Amino acid sequence: MPARGTYWVIAMYLRFIVVAPQAWPHGLFRSDFRPHYDDELPEWLRAPIDELYAWFNENLAIPRRFTVVSRRRRIYAGLCWFQSDAHEHIARARELAQLIAEAGRPTAMLKTRRPGQILYRDAYQIVAKPETRR
Repeated sequence: MPARGTYWVIAMYLRFIVVAPQAWPHGLFRSDFRPHYDDELPEWLRAPIDELYAWFNENLAIPRRFTVVSRRRRIYAGLCWFQSDAHEHIARARELAQLIAEAGRPTAMLKTRRPGQILYRDAYQIVAKPETRR
């Protein structure tokens, strides 16, 4: 029991997704949206999208763990979420999502306080296995 006047801080996590037609939504970095292979994408959209992907390649680690072991099998189960205090990363992810939406692919931002079992954590993000009922 916390001492009187003590408050628990519950973290908030954010995830940006690209909604694909007739497929499950994916995160910004794993979606089937590939701007460098889209000849129809105008340069005024391609250039800032490429710049943002390059920024993330330099400033966001690739998580080391996405899987869980169940019945002796590795199952890919992890979803990436930004930690709410990763302000610059979130701002750039929001900008990237807006540009992807401008290119014709709907995007959305999800928020949760309960991402599930945390498999990986660094200063800016977590990878979590969602709860089965969510």
